[in-house]
Amino acid sequence: MAEDDRTYVWGTRRLFAGAAVVAVVLAIGVTVWPFLTQNQLGTPKGGANPATASDTTGSRGAPAQNAAESTVGKNNPAGQADSSGGRAAAIKQSSQPLQLNPQQRQQIKNVLARQTDAPKVDKAPFELMIGTAVPGQVQLKDIPPEITQVMDGYWGDQYVLVQDEMVIVDQHSRRVVAIVPSVA
Repeated sequence: MAEDDRTYVWGTRRLFAGAAVVAVVLAIGVTVWPFLTQNQLGTPKGGANPATASDTTGSRGAPAQNAAESTVGKNNPAGQADSSGGRAAAIKQSSQPLQLNPQQRQQIKNVLARQTDAPKVDKAPFELMIGTAVPGQVQLKDIPPEITQVMDGYWGDQYVLVQDEMVIVDQHSRRVVAIVPSVA
């Protein structure tokens, strides 16, 4: 074998050995990476927590949001839904934890207890998350004015009870704008 041929063979071997090392490092990295990081993709600021989520959503395995509200849905009830989905995106992006004290929660519970025709479902056919679309077949009712006063918002919006939670729905886009647990 000529010396040029030997150099070629050794160069090719080194190239293949280097590629094999890179492939092994990448395989280990792809395998270990999910254990070293926490997946934040799709988790809103409102606190979806699959470990503590109640099983009130029709889709299994989907995390339900506990107590949350949308500042856009609360403070801008007259906002119109648009074809580009801008209002729906604004509702979802403005998700934050619900701020109700025990007295306010009790007032809401008292008002709902007097509602004889409140729409109620045992399992929602939609995900209990701020910004989720509520299907047309879900019956909704206008929120009593006493609740809008207690919550200081959501004028003109509607609601449905899902087990013991009041789910407030934007009147124009039919998107979930608030989830109030333990009031029904």
